[in-house]
Amino acid sequence: MSSSQEFFAAYDALLARWPTGTAEIDVPTPYGTTRVHAYGPADATPVLLLHGGGSTGAVWFANAPTLGTHHRVLAVDILGDAGRSIPGGRPLRTTIDLMAWLDALLDGLTVSRTHLLGHSYGGWIALTYALHAARRVDRLVLLDPTQCFANFRPGFLLRSLPILLRPTQARARVYLDRETAGTDTDLGWKRLYALAVSGFANRNWSSAAARTPQH
Repeated sequence: MSSSQEFFAAYDALLARWPTGTAEIDVPTPYGTTRVHAYGPADATPVLLLHGGGSTGAVWFANAPTLGTHHRVLAVDILGDAGRSIPGGRPLRTTIDLMAWLDALLDGLTVSRTHLLGHSYGGWIALTYALHAARRVDRLVLLDPTQCFANFRPGFLLRSLPILLRPTQARARVYLDRETAGTDTDLGWKRLYALAVSGFANRNWSSAAARTPQH
């Protein structure tokens, strides 16, 4: 099995844990086609989920059943990151590009206003977007947002050098084990992340996504 096949096998294994009734939606934007996992009543208040770097939208499988009880869950494979979104057209190079992509994504989903939840790198995107287009964000939830309120500590960057300089599956797992110490981290997600950051997924990551290890 090729590295790409391994990655998508891990991706599909997580996606299979989403509740029955989950729909896969491909939304065209000027920057490429964005994959969205959608669950919950179509007419309910939307909640857009933005994953951490290398995690993909499939990672929200454990949250979707509860969130989808009263909301329309829209979990995005962030364009330029690992997953089934496909870059094309305009390149994603700047923060302005990311904001324009998210504008286009919401337009394509016919969502004028949404709750917005982001983790890590997705948290940085979510906060930046809320400042960019406050009229479109109802409520904002940030989980361990990357570099939103403080810079990285030198010690963290030093410990992260191995995965920054030469990312491998083994180094990705060591990084995750250190960052999630004491928690019951899902093994399927850990495998997906390790495959993603070691380069087995979409290699056309945006410069923003690739600037630092994120979980």
